[in-house]
Amino acid sequence: MSVPGGRPQMTATVNQRSDARGVARALPTSFRDPAEAPVVDDLLELVGATPLVRVRHLTEGAPGEVFVKLDQFNIGGSSKDRIAIGIVRAAIESGELRPGQRIVDFGAGNTAIGYALAGRATGHPVTAVVNGLLSPEKENLLRFLGVDLVPGRADVPADDPENWAVIAERYEREDPSNWWARQQSTHANPATHVDSTGPEVWQQTGGRITHWIAAMATGGTVSGTGRYLHDRDPSIEVVGTQFTEKANDTNLLQIARREPGWESLERNFPDNIDLDVIDRIEVRPRAEVIDYGWHVARTEGLVLGLSSILSLRVAVDLAQRVEPGSVIVSFSADSGRDYTSREYNAAWLRENELGWIADRYEPAG
Repeated sequence: MSVPGGRPQMTATVNQRSDARGVARALPTSFRDPAEAPVVDDLLELVGATPLVRVRHLTEGAPGEVFVKLDQFNIGGSSKDRIAIGIVRAAIESGELRPGQRIVDFGAGNTAIGYALAGRATGHPVTAVVNGLLSPEKENLLRFLGVDLVPGRADVPADDPENWAVIAERYEREDPSNWWARQQSTHANPATHVDSTGPEVWQQTGGRITHWIAAMATGGTVSGTGRYLHDRDPSIEVVGTQFTEKANDTNLLQIARREPGWESLERNFPDNIDLDVIDRIEVRPRAEVIDYGWHVARTEGLVLGLSSILSLRVAVDLAQRVEPGSVIVSFSADSGRDYTSREYNAAWLRENELGWIADRYEPAG
């Protein structure tokens, strides 16, 4: 069934709670239908088909609707379960990853969790090169899953021997029993989102989505999902988000915006960031995002990771400016539970010159 403008109606999944945004509601009278509870033969079948949730209080009175795609509902707790499975599956099918080889990659922890799950299922141990920003919660979980952790740095030049990519490359070069997964450049990363996240979002919104917003990160989520959505409807705007501090460390913005001299600039950001798919890039300061994360938790009850809060902030701002009936989907890569010892911890904020955030939500004394 179609509606004016040629877009299909939203599916029942989204329409079934269509009362006014921001209005206090009674708790549901029952839990979900037991018939919807899945029974699976394999743990990894619990990756994908994650829910959308409508944002209500933060968008009260706005002409646009905002939904969050909650990928923390994947069994490993983040969107990276998708790409870890996709990367490992593609490498096994092509013969690139041989039986018994060790999977090696660098990152902030979530992809390593996904590799650990995929590796357990296929007989491949995992080594993760991590930097000092790895949260204690993720570090403990990785060790619990049997992942070997190797210290590296993301804040040094690309040719520095302590750079985490250099370390991952060295592991593969010096030992043929190691295989470097290369999440930042392998085509299997965005391809996984073309095959899974994109179709899910299209189906869940009944094709009514007008804006797709996701953090840049390795580029897979925003580019792969965006590519699928553009193929279905070229008018959908794909927005990539990034912390201001991170953006200023690369040439991403200058190249994306075709600023003067961009042709001569080095591409010093992940290969999977597809600037032919991403229509616009929005940046916000990290401190502002941390503050908003506390606000979101206290208003919507959503506990989201920082990159997810960044995208939600952009989505909520956009909802105030769009045409009525616009459907904005913001991507949540992981839960905020892994940040409760750092950015979502009042004592940590006060120790790291962010006490003004703590004072707003948990006044001292």
